[in-house]
Amino acid sequence: MSAPGVYIWRGRIYVGVRAVAQAAGVTEHTVSYHLNRHGNLDRLGVASGGNKGACGKPVELFGRCWRSRTALADYVGRSDSRVSRWIREGRSDLLLAALMRADARQAVAA
Repeated sequence: MSAPGVYIWRGRIYVGVRAVAQAAGVTEHTVSYHLNRHGNLDRLGVASGGNKGACGKPVELFGRCWRSRTALADYVGRSDSRVSRWIREGRSDLLLAALMRADARQAVAA
């Protein structure tokens, strides 16, 4: 097993692809794609057409909003693919349960 890489994104240093992905609000695959395709992270977080802005579309559920589906997945402690599947299948029951558990964890931590 190799040691995690050290990456610079938007002037900050991150250890590992996962740390960059969380900071950027994207998947680890997206970070790896940028590294493999471009050799750097200069284009990560830049919308098509060269406009800088947040990646992903905002997600609104139960009267609350997250900057992206990945941010929602991080908040509820589930993978992006699982949350995507729940949204696609209309499983609001599972989304609400995961959100309630996440809110409870946040309340205990506070």
